[in-house]
Formats: sequence, C-alpha cells, structure tokens
Amino acid sequence: MRKFLRFVVVLVLLFAGALYALTFVDLGRFAPQIEAAAKEATGRTLEIEGPLHIGFSLVPTVVAEDVSFSNADWGTKPQMLTAEKLALQVALLPLLSSSLDVRSVTIEGADIFLEADRKGRGNWEFGDAPAPQPQEEEGGSMSLANVPEVNISNFHLAYRDGETGQVSEASFKEVTLASKGGGFHAVIDGEVNGSPVSFASDIEGNTEKAALKGATLTVAGTSVGGDLALDMTGKPRLTGALSSEAFDVTPFLKGEGGGSGGPVFSKEPLPLDALTVADADLTFALGELRYGNVVLTDLKLPVKIDGGKLTAPLTAQYRGTPVKLSLNANGAKGSVGIDANAANFDLGKLLADLDVTTMLNARADFGAKLNGQGKSLHAIAASLGGQTNLVIGRGTINSRAFAIVSDDLVNVLIPNGESGDTAQLVCAISRFDFSGGVGKASALALETSSLVTTGSGTVDLGKERIDLLFKPKPKQASLVSLAFPVRLSGPLTSPTAGLDRTGVVTGVATAVGGAALTGGVGALLPLMSTGSDSVASGGDCGGAAAAAKESSGIVGTVGGAAEGAAKSVGDTLESIGKGIFGN
Repeated sequence: MRKFLRFVVVLVLLFAGALYALTFVDLGRFAPQIEAAAKEATGRTLEIEGPLHIGFSLVPTVVAEDVSFSNADWGTKPQMLTAEKLALQVALLPLLSSSLDVRSVTIEGADIFLEADRKGRGNWEFGDAPAPQPQEEEGGSMSLANVPEVNISNFHLAYRDGETGQVSEASFKEVTLASKGGGFHAVIDGEVNGSPVSFASDIEGNTEKAALKGATLTVAGTSVGGDLALDMTGKPRLTGALSSEAFDVTPFLKGEGGGSGGPVFSKEPLPLDALTVADADLTFALGELRYGNVVLTDLKLPVKIDGGKLTAPLTAQYRGTPVKLSLNANGAKGSVGIDANAANFDLGKLLADLDVTTMLNARADFGAKLNGQGKSLHAIAASLGGQTNLVIGRGTINSRAFAIVSDDLVNVLIPNGESGDTAQLVCAISRFDFSGGVGKASALALETSSLVTTGSGTVDLGKERIDLLFKPKPKQASLVSLAFPVRLSGPLTSPTAGLDRTGVVTGVATAVGGAALTGGVGALLPLMSTGSDSVASGGDCGGAAAAAKESSGIVGTVGGAAEGAAKSVGDTLESIGKGIFGN
C-alpha cells in the first residue's frame, strides 16, 4: 500500500512538473498561423502583439496578451476589439481526441466597438463565413454544463447606430458566470450610458428551457427583482413576475431637451417589430413608480404578447386617485392604441409635480381613446384617430399661468383676476376629435365667475402646430369691452397668442331650463365618468357645457326622462343666463 501511495505522489509531482514546464513554452511561433486562420475565417485581421503562452493550472490555460481584431472596412474605427489579456482554460482529455472543451474564459481590459451601417449591417457579420454550431445533447438542447465559466473585468462596450450616428456606451467592472449546483450564478456590475447598473441571478436549465431565479436588477439606485423563465422549444416565450418597492424612471425618461421649437414626437424607429419575435406573459408590481416629482403608487401592470399583439392594462394611484391606462399594440401592423381615464384627480398637483405650473388649484376628470399606426412616435401621432375629454372642476387659477403665452389671453380667460391675479374657476371642458393626426375642438369652454369663454380650432400633431380661437362673453356689462377673440397659434412647443379683431364674436347663447343639455355633460364628453365622485357629475360645468354646445353647433332636444335628468344642470344654467342677458 505504501509503495502504491508513493507511486501516486511521484505521478502527481511529475504531472504538476510537466504542467509547470509548459508555462515556459513559448507559443508565439504559432501566432502567425492563428492570425492567418482568423483572416481566412472572417476576412479580418487578428493581431497578437504580446506574449502567447500556457498558464500554470491543473487545467491548461492558453493566455494571449495585447490582442486586437480589426473592424469592417466600412467601419468608423480601425479596431472592433482590443484586449489586454485573453485566457482560455481547456480540458486535457478531450484534446487527445481532437476535441475542444473550453472550461473557462477570462478577459481583462477589453474594449469592444459594435456598429451598424445605414443598411443595418453589423460589423459583427463576417461575410459568408458559417456560424459555429453549438454542441447539442440528445434531445436538441445544450446543457449549462457545457457553458464555460466567465470572468471579465474592466470591460468597455460601445454601439453606434448607423442611421443616427448615436453612440451608446457601457463599462463593466465585473461580469462573471460561476458554476453553482447544476447551473450558474451570474453577476454584472458597471454603468450603462452613465447610469450605475448591477445584476445578479441564479441560472438554471438548458438552452431550450432556462430560468432566472431570485434575479435582481438595480439601475441608478433603484431595484426590481423576481423570477423569469424562457422557453425556446417553439416560438420563444418569456414568463415571470417582477416586483419592486420603489423604482425611479427619471434617469431614463429625462431627455436632453431640444429647447423651444424642438420636435415633440421623435422620428426614431420604435421596436414594434420585436413583438413578433417572441411571446410573453409577465406581471409587474411596483409599490412606487417615480418620474421626477410625479409618484404613482400600487402600480400593477400585466403584460401579454401573443402572436405579435401586445396588451398591457396598467392600474395605479396618483395621490390616492385611481388611474387606468391600457396600451395595445400590433407588431405586424405597426399600430398602437391607448385607452386612459381618471376621475376626480388633483390636476393642480399634477401640473406642479410635472414642473409645468403651480398656478392652478382644481380637480379634474380625464378620458382618452386614441389609436395610430407607424414606425415612430411621430408617424403614430401624425395618423392618430380617436378622442380626448377633459373636465376641470371648481377651483382657482392664476393669470400668470396664461401670461406666459400672452397678456391678451389672460384678459380673455380670466380678466382682471377677482383676487389680485387669481380668478375663481367654475369649470373648464375640452373635447378633441382626432383623425389623421389632426384634433378638432368639438367642445372647448372655460367659465370663471366673471365670464364664459368658448374656443374652436385644431391641433395638428403631424405638423406639431396649434391653431385655436378663443371667444369671450363677459357676465358683467362693465367687461364687455374685453370681448375680443384671441388666437393661439404656432408650434406646439412655443405657441403665441394675440387679439384677433377679424374674428366674429357671437353671443354665448346659454340655454335655460336644461334645454341645451340632453344627457348632461356626457352629451359633449362621452368618455367622462358619471360616477358620483367625478367632477363631470358635480353640476358646476353646466354653463361651460352649454356654451361649448352652442359654439360647436351640437344641438339636442329634451323630453321626458332626459329633461328630468338635466334639471339640476338646468337650474345652474338659468342663473348664469340671467347674469349674462339680464333675463
């Protein structure tokens, strides 16, 4: 037995000595053959300028230093890849049968530059060279046991879009894939376009059915986690559930800012075609979603993609008020539809949270059903069809909110403010009907305690221009001199307003007895909620609704039950009518 143990010890020492001796073998003389083989396979130049040797390990490790790989001949940089060190750990026994079994990959100080030309061709495409086929197990899938461990440090990756020239960059301190049980534990730590990013997860399964267990993704200081599963046996299908106590999207949605007059809707292509690539059934649950000062709570978003069709009905709360938004898209047709509504939400707080203005104190109802088609936000906006409704209830409004656009507009909407620069807002209503990206104001009116103002005109989303005419009708005879129309027109980002003395100002034929409001506000704004907690059901918008109805030419008749339903609104209209016409 002792002789056998001595034999084993001697054998191990000889083997270890042989491996150590291999570290002194200079493989540099093989570099020209390796570079020539790479040239033949890819048409690109591979250069190994540093040492090429075998590292000391029980599993032989081939190490190359100062490696570079040239870019495509049409590329904007000479090198596609440079690396300070590349190391491949290779199993010995498979080599005896001319088979390559890579156990681990180590990369240090790598810089990879990917780009596409204007036709979408990538610099990672190597002509007609056949792609390497993965070794498959019986049954058609590759086990994770065949995937090498990965250790990458100080790694920089950049991608340049061929159409826009825009470059996205990522830098990683660590990218590792380490064996764990029958799978791996993956870790990524770095920055993407300047935002800190980290990811960690256990990976199980094989190349046909893989799962991420206990995955956590942290971006710019906020995290989301959960489990995901990918099934590749047929059409790729992603399922799972992700959740987060709080997630801040501000770093990703805050634009660079194009300044006044810049485009509102981007012409950058949207990835709608990607909806046809895979199916999905995902659920997202966020305790808090933040964008700047806007905070949505109790957010639930189920996302389903089936046959290229996306459905994503979101529910959340804004300052305690339920908000619903349903997004539908068809990847094959390139179409998008939105159905949104919220009742009795704090519009003044929302405008303040969005840094738009702090000069409004009122609650509102909102509804929208819109659909469009195209490959970009601009194309979708230019084809938009549907309707938007808005009702703003009783509150206060500061004239400085309109002075930003024009003093003339201030005088038309809230002349002389009833308390310094502040006027008492009774109601405002808005209905825009969209077709071909052009929204026509079918109902537009604002009522304060001193006047009723109606509006007409269009908003052209394709041309990104607005053209609205506001016509005031003072309730007091002393303010009749202010009854000149004001036209608001120009680019959406920077419209201008001024008196339009050529406009025809007609009297606001406010009806009495409810005769102008068959069905109440709902006759003008069909998307509005009739629930008892909505602004539209409060009765304060009778005057504005009647004025908008007359201005828009919408005529209705009242009889029987409809007249009874409109009685409470009619009482409000009667008192307003007496104030205007002295009846």
